[in-house]
Amino acid sequence: MKSCPTKLRVLAVVTTACLLSTAPVHTSAQLSLYGAADVGISYVRTSQNGATENRLGMDSSVLDDSMIGFKGRDRLNHDWTATFNLATEINLYNGNISYTEFFGIESTLGLTRRHWGSFKFGRQQTASTNFFTAIDPMGLSFGQANMGTSFTAINTQIYNNLAQITSDNWKGFQFSVGYSFDTGETALYEGSGTNNPIPSTNGFNTTDKMRALTSAIQYENGPLLVVASYDRAYPSKSIGSPSISGQPQPNPTTANPQAWYVGLAYTLHKVVLSAAWGRGINGAFSGSGPGNDIDGSRLASLAGDADMLFSPGFNQNAYLLGFSWAIDDRTQLMASWQMLQPTGQLASMPGVSTQQILGAALTYNLSPRTTAYVWASYGQNFEMASGAQASVIGTGIQTLF
Repeated sequence: MKSCPTKLRVLAVVTTACLLSTAPVHTSAQLSLYGAADVGISYVRTSQNGATENRLGMDSSVLDDSMIGFKGRDRLNHDWTATFNLATEINLYNGNISYTEFFGIESTLGLTRRHWGSFKFGRQQTASTNFFTAIDPMGLSFGQANMGTSFTAINTQIYNNLAQITSDNWKGFQFSVGYSFDTGETALYEGSGTNNPIPSTNGFNTTDKMRALTSAIQYENGPLLVVASYDRAYPSKSIGSPSISGQPQPNPTTANPQAWYVGLAYTLHKVVLSAAWGRGINGAFSGSGPGNDIDGSRLASLAGDADMLFSPGFNQNAYLLGFSWAIDDRTQLMASWQMLQPTGQLASMPGVSTQQILGAALTYNLSPRTTAYVWASYGQNFEMASGAQASVIGTGIQTLF
């Protein structure tokens, strides 16, 4: 019975969106309802320290998000347009929303200037996630097989309170930069005395909130695409409950997790070849569960139960090689190898080893809007935990509307 209010809210939003999308509007305004349904079945096997777990079950949002949204635009004049986008992800197998936030995928209002670019405010994907989707052979889909498992700052990062500007394409160049005043992410701070997730907001002051910077630039010329990105998070200066004096407890962690990534994709006939390198320092931007990022496994993620890890000296290098082959007009084959290598003092810690992941997927378009897929992946030393293994094989179907 506890899920009834959530289902009622979903029904109310869908009904309102449908009514709005069919209502007459001024000729300068456009409003549309859109979404997707994606569901499949996968078998996941994990093992670590002699303990093995097996899971056969349903998945949602493997190829892309199972979601519903509505977006609109109003042309203000010849050059300027106002836009908004509201979208929520739904676990198709049980009908619940996937994020704590109702419009968890995006809730933005923005302005677009013709030939210049756009400025958007609200909850949205980071610049690095947006730009690196085209570099990953998996398109940041298929769970642990996508490059976000090793390049953690693009593990489909979505921040609250994000102001982000994205330029138009200028002679092949495009850039994007954004700043979140309060990410909404939970954190694990080394030295805080607790392994429990600490919320993003711990007071009124600006510095009492976990903030983040995201930026990316790309250059595209014919078959060549080159992307580079930089992400950085800032810890909340206070954590936990107020002390006896009534003042918030200071955060002993001053580390700023950072990530520099560079990647390229080259199209050769019907094959897109991809390669990427990256470096993370002083923590990790997210952890990934095995399979399609499944919760409940004994395998620990890089950030524990939190969304982000702040830890001085927690440094890693990431690597990727892969390809995407359009076999024919309907069939596409994707495969990649990725590695996450601990460096510095992290490499000398017991129980830490280099993560390697192999992944492959095949998609077949049943129609312009409906796609069937199969996928598989194997992870060794998963999340850099020595001896941890995660294997998955699955199939599913997606339809767009």
